[in-house]
Amino acid sequence: MRERSVDVLRGLAIVGMVLSGTISRNSELPAWLFHAQIAPPDFTFNPGLPGLTWVDLVFPFFIFAMGVAIPYSLGGLIHKGAGFGAIVRKLVVRSMRLFVFAVLLGQLSPWHYPGVEGYYPWLAALLSFAGFFLAFGRLPFADRYQHLAEAAGYVLLITLIVVRHSVFGLAFSFNKNDIIMLVLANLAFFGGLIWLFTHTNPTARLAVMALVFVLRLTHGVEGSVNQWLWSLSPAKLISAWLPWLQELLSAFGDLNKTVFYNPEFLKYLLILIPGTLAGDILLSNKARPAVGSRAALVFVITVVFNTWALQARETGWFWAFNIILGLLLIRRRQLLPGLQGKDLHIALWSYAWLLIGTAFEAWEGGIKKDPSTYSYLFVTAALSGFSLLALRQAVERQRWKNGLSLLANTGMNPMIGYVVVSYAIAPLLQFVHILSWMDRWHLAHPWLGVLRGLVLTLMMMFATQWFTNKKLFWKT
Repeated sequence: MRERSVDVLRGLAIVGMVLSGTISRNSELPAWLFHAQIAPPDFTFNPGLPGLTWVDLVFPFFIFAMGVAIPYSLGGLIHKGAGFGAIVRKLVVRSMRLFVFAVLLGQLSPWHYPGVEGYYPWLAALLSFAGFFLAFGRLPFADRYQHLAEAAGYVLLITLIVVRHSVFGLAFSFNKNDIIMLVLANLAFFGGLIWLFTHTNPTARLAVMALVFVLRLTHGVEGSVNQWLWSLSPAKLISAWLPWLQELLSAFGDLNKTVFYNPEFLKYLLILIPGTLAGDILLSNKARPAVGSRAALVFVITVVFNTWALQARETGWFWAFNIILGLLLIRRRQLLPGLQGKDLHIALWSYAWLLIGTAFEAWEGGIKKDPSTYSYLFVTAALSGFSLLALRQAVERQRWKNGLSLLANTGMNPMIGYVVVSYAIAPLLQFVHILSWMDRWHLAHPWLGVLRGLVLTLMMMFATQWFTNKKLFWKT
């Protein structure tokens, strides 16, 4: 059983990732079009600049959707009779494949060929897309030859890396990776493992969430067990116990830097675990959703208003609105008719995260994505939950059916959606001299740079939908 609204939320996140990465930077564009901490006019990262824009919501939306999907995927395995060991092996394989994907993306992007002129980076990108398709694709017409196709894909990708090194002198390093995919690899493993141990006891999962919260809060205490636990990593264990292996691996990267695991990645469990709780709630009651249009509108306004208030630094209005939202939930029978059952439970949990995030906003210099403040983690978890509820109402009432279908098809095939612009669409446009022309649009008018992003994002959505309709999925 699929929860269509989760696909839509995931698709919305992919659209946001691609759009935010393809808008041309122009100093005359407003700050809300970019990450709050990478604002115009100079687009220099400022870790002390508080705020929240729609761009800062994109990754939390994806993580929350990932959390909601965990009870569906792992719960389905349990229902089919899979044992604990088999599920753990599946989690390990899934996270390792995501790790490999992250490292390959870090080497093979057409923008990762510094100083290389000509068309080779674009040709290599197209070949990489073909390699990804073979290595990660599930091809319904070649099911008998799936393992052979995977092997061929990896051979092609390794060949491209060897050519990159031997011809262009660009060294391979597992420290060069796609940070988003690397974080997701960690969350796939740790989040899945946490759910597996606590799927019959959500209270224990909240205890794990509290432990992550406290360890991150207190790991800076010198000489403490908290600091030791937080800094523990596979790389340090390899260095201490297997120095010969460290020496061997040092040819491919620096073990003192992030390879697979980084304790800071665990902070996103404060978004993923609320997602798993929402997934449990959705699975616990098979009845159709009952959330009404008025409640859905309130949740959309909640997301928009909180984002505006935090970016505009109107913290007084931020507090006032969220208090009023609580009063609406208290008087829900009169003011929000139709909000009941599992949707009510998700709404109340989301409001709990919102209250915590609201109280933490004044701490750590205001809400910030990087380094993530507690306010950011809890507020975005809450806004993800409210967005899911609004999308559930839209899906159930079949509002904007075509647009939601396009988003859902994108969300069902997120790996393709994530890379198809860089590895297929952009190279093809470059070969016909259209991409370089689009890159100059923002020089004629700043908002034409936004149009560039919209065009490329729409092309991504239609391309991903085509693959989805043909049942050509990339899976980890």
